Amino acid sequence: MKKILGVSLLIFSCYYWMSCDKPPIYEDTPFISWVAFSVDTVQQLSGGVVFKFDFTDGDGDLGQDGDTANHIIIVDTRRTPNDTSFYKIPTIQQQGIISGISGQLEVSASQICGIDQNNPLILCQNQPNYFDPIVYKIRIKDNAGRWSNEITTDTLYVKCF
Repeated sequence: MKKILGVSLLIFSCYYWMSCDKPPIYEDTPFISWVAFSVDTVQQLSGGVVFKFDFTDGDGDLGQDGDTANHIIIVDTRRTPNDTSFYKIPTIQQQGIISGISGQLEVSASQICGIDQNNPLILCQNQPNYFDPIVYKIRIKDNAGRWSNEITTDTLYVKCF
């Protein structure tokens, strides 16, 4: 009986040890992927939207305490040269004994303007029955200066009336 119990305990221990999840290994260069906007249409000047995208970073040097740099870059692609906004990455806690981190970042934006269909230099004018489509490009930079890949968002519509 003791042999059966001992063998059972050994098999259970081996099974338990083998079933432990191996931590993921990420590249040191950040990687991002698009998730979604919080809404697909915003009211010009008064509406707000949240950009949501996933990230991984192998050495975990994103959003550390005391980081005051704006390492999220969001580019409005409607005009040339493009309009660029910069945002700070919030503090991201380490996720275990390995330095790699992953998660989802959210960036809030408001006061979004439509662009006049006939003159791209004119912003925020009422345009009856017009929804201005915007596509953004996003990149992030870690504290070592490594840029992530660039992602393209879905289309966000600005209600201009």
